[in-house]
Amino acid sequence: MAVSMPLWLLNFPRLLREQRQQQVTRKEITYAPALSQLVIDLACSDNISHSLQHSLDHLQRYISLHLEADIYLIGMPTSDRQALLHPANIAPPMGLAAQLRYQLNEHSIQDANELRYKLPGSDLSIHALQLALDDAKNTGWVVLCFKDHLPDSTPINRLLTPVGEALGSGLNGWCRQQSRINEAISSEKAAHAAELHDSIAQILGYMRIKASRLAQQCKNTSEPELAKISEDLSHQAQCAYRQTRELIACSRLSIEQGHLVEAISQAIGEFEQRCAMVFELDNRVGTQLFTEDDSQAIFIIREALNNIVRHAHASHARVQLLRQNDGSVRIRIEDNGKGICADQARQDSFGMKIMQERAERIHANLFILPRVQGGTRIDLIIPAAK
Repeated sequence: MAVSMPLWLLNFPRLLREQRQQQVTRKEITYAPALSQLVIDLACSDNISHSLQHSLDHLQRYISLHLEADIYLIGMPTSDRQALLHPANIAPPMGLAAQLRYQLNEHSIQDANELRYKLPGSDLSIHALQLALDDAKNTGWVVLCFKDHLPDSTPINRLLTPVGEALGSGLNGWCRQQSRINEAISSEKAAHAAELHDSIAQILGYMRIKASRLAQQCKNTSEPELAKISEDLSHQAQCAYRQTRELIACSRLSIEQGHLVEAISQAIGEFEQRCAMVFELDNRVGTQLFTEDDSQAIFIIREALNNIVRHAHASHARVQLLRQNDGSVRIRIEDNGKGICADQARQDSFGMKIMQERAERIHANLFILPRVQGGTRIDLIIPAAK
């Protein structure tokens, strides 16, 4: 996998020169090539959560050579940006994650790139440095936690700035690579959608019209058996045409990783325009929600909303995003319609089966249940990132 690394090639020779000018120790000088390897490992990663964990373990050993502090990361592009990442052999102090989220979010609004403060109610002190990420909407921080006193910022920044630049360069390289991959996938899906539209969809559209006319003519005859067959043909032609059109729409649908909440909101707006139903979005997870594959999750949600519009005879539908105590996310879709039972679905309907298959691909659980108040409830439970 080819990755362009102009920032790394420019930054690390400069960092070495600055370190020599400041007469730092030999250990700090010889560690720069390891930071360059960190950039490459992150930029070329196929599992960014695993790579960040591996990098933290190495960085903790490096930090321990110079400072009595523990290193943490927060705001990283993982399945949960608000999670506090820590080395494997270190357990974060209780309440540290919540305090950091509050303090860093408040300071990021003011565009501060450094934060120093004493943790309330404890002997811990914090020195946090903001990473230079290309994504202006999100901020990442590298955090040092000191257990006694907080040293002067100059020696800390001399040690932490090269680490922060390496992490920022690596993460920016990974994000750009993921963006190129998503663009390539979207381009290929769009090409397939165009081919479907220009071939099978047009033929099925013609067959749907002819089958409907045939069914209508057969009703006017005295052959009930023929009328029954022609009506079934018309129904199957309509189903095939609709499913092909939905396949084309899904092929054209593209979603960037981490933009699932935005995609859900857009889908609700789209279905609101199709019918007179009232849709409600109850979002309790914030603007950032990551899954193993956001496209699979949005396909499940769109299929559920489509079923509500077409079959539920409902006046109200609600999509609820909830974060569970174990870190998993529950996406609940419910309506006040006539209700449905998953095991009573038509044998020729593949919608629910495909929804289950998509859930399995992202290691999620899908439950389709009747509501006590009437209607149907669909729960998609997406596990926390490992």
